[in-house]
Amino acid sequence: MQGTKLKELTDFDNAILKLYSKYCLVGMDEVGRGAIAGPVIACAFSWKDRFILNNKMPRCLSFLNDSKKLSKKQRKHICKSLIKYGEYGIGYASVLEIERLNILNATFLAMKRAYENLLLKLKLKNSNVYILIDGNKFNPYINSRQLPIIGGDSRSSLIAGASVIAKVYRDLLMKKISKLKRFKKYKWSKNVGYGTRFHFSSIRKYGLTPFHRKLFVRKV
Repeated sequence: MQGTKLKELTDFDNAILKLYSKYCLVGMDEVGRGAIAGPVIACAFSWKDRFILNNKMPRCLSFLNDSKKLSKKQRKHICKSLIKYGEYGIGYASVLEIERLNILNATFLAMKRAYENLLLKLKLKNSNVYILIDGNKFNPYINSRQLPIIGGDSRSSLIAGASVIAKVYRDLLMKKISKLKRFKKYKWSKNVGYGTRFHFSSIRKYGLTPFHRKLFVRKV
């Protein structure tokens, strides 16, 4: 039985799909914009079924929501089902790109890369896709039909799915980097690059690394 929140999310997407039935509907979101270390990661996500069929959803997806509103355990289980029932592409923008382009344009670049990776998987062209993007701005890097949705990761199952996959992917990446001897002291395995009190304390003690966004780290 589909949960109330999941039904709300899928009803939103299905209503849009009825208006644009000839297109493949794709949701996009990013994570890591507010971090002080590590890349920004974006995900483009699409369900395998054109219309999202409520009775096909596994139980764990009834908790699907904005990744920030889910526990680590919930995200992990939901991510597995998202990958099973959907297709996704991952894109990133490096620390150097964030500092060169600014965080907004670097986020758009990560979205472009995620979108292009999904198109390759699905063997689709821009003209066949309608994108739902979390936020209030269109993505200038992507030449396709787009709809920016404020709070989209709490309104659309596609954007919520993208947010969960991007979050799980980025957290795993930061934990992997944290295992390297040089970076263990910053405990990215726990703070995943965000500006916690311990993280700032470590910067004061050990200095910055190539993974730190220097423009984001003021006087610490």
